[in-house]
Amino acid sequence: MSKKKELFKFKDAVYWHDYESKENVKTDFSIQVLSPCIENNIILEKWRFTEFPSILTEQFDILFFDWGGMSLGNSMMEHFCSYIIKHANDHSSRFYVMVSLMTKAAMKDALYSFGDNKPFNVFLTIEDLEKHLKKNK
Repeated sequence: MSKKKELFKFKDAVYWHDYESKENVKTDFSIQVLSPCIENNIILEKWRFTEFPSILTEQFDILFFDWGGMSLGNSMMEHFCSYIIKHANDHSSRFYVMVSLMTKAAMKDALYSFGDNKPFNVFLTIEDLEKHLKKNK
């Protein structure tokens, strides 16, 4: 008899991105977020897309951050990573997951700069999130 997979459900997911094309957003979200979530037993019941940092003033359970391409030549991604870390410290019931390689690298650097004050609810990958959820169920 096969063991039943444990599913982790989130009711309100947000994909904060830097895309200009709505079609590219949907495609990338499907490839970089939905498929890996399904593979890691994470179910997103509802999701929405945004390009704006004001999303952090709204209600959500989990935020997927993908700001890879827009970071070249400016410090926006570093600023947003610090903003997410501070928000995560203030909202311990929410989860924050990095999606692209560039975003992951920027967040890794930002987390390092926070030292012991880095939040437990910021994850560099969807796989890291799943490990945390399994460990803390």
